[in-house]
Amino acid sequence: MANAGTVFIVDDDAAIRQSLSLLVRSAGFRPVTFSSGREFLDAARPDEPACVLLDLRMPGISGTEVQAIMQAERCLLPIIFLSGQGDLRTAVQTVKDGAIDFLQKPDFEATELIDLLRDAVAQHKLSMVSDQRAAALRQSLELLSDRELQVVRLAAAGEANKLIAAHLGISERTVEVHRGRAMRKLGLRSAPELIRLAHMLER
Repeated sequence: MANAGTVFIVDDDAAIRQSLSLLVRSAGFRPVTFSSGREFLDAARPDEPACVLLDLRMPGISGTEVQAIMQAERCLLPIIFLSGQGDLRTAVQTVKDGAIDFLQKPDFEATELIDLLRDAVAQHKLSMVSDQRAAALRQSLELLSDRELQVVRLAAAGEANKLIAAHLGISERTVEVHRGRAMRKLGLRSAPELIRLAHMLER
């Protein structure tokens, strides 16, 4: 069976780690297990689509603390919480904080978990593509001159060439030249593409 992605299983119960490993492997995922939140956070992670099955309450760092650290590190890995001790308030808060879902052990259905894993890995794959595009664009921005960057920022905000020219105190023709050069360096072909990428122009 083809590898459907990696599932990081973080749980202090060895029996739970083993049963979850068998389950996710049967669905085509590659399981990687950790016995604590710290062990997971300290481990190197492969650059491939993945998600995290995270226990809520563990000795040392709790699942919610792991989630907070991942967010602070801008980690894109989607999280699915599993807990035998969770309450509704905690479940709601973890989802508000970005978790995919919160399932109660041992009451969840295997098919429900597998569906969530597939959705989570697919989400991570899209996030990785988006992040790679953003990184490539930021690299391209380094090629722009200061004036080209000024023009691009104003154009991305939706300003017409005439208004950009007035704002910068240059001719409209000069704006067109700078804008054209910047678009070529960024690999963009139209104004709508530039506007869609406006949020990436902050530096």
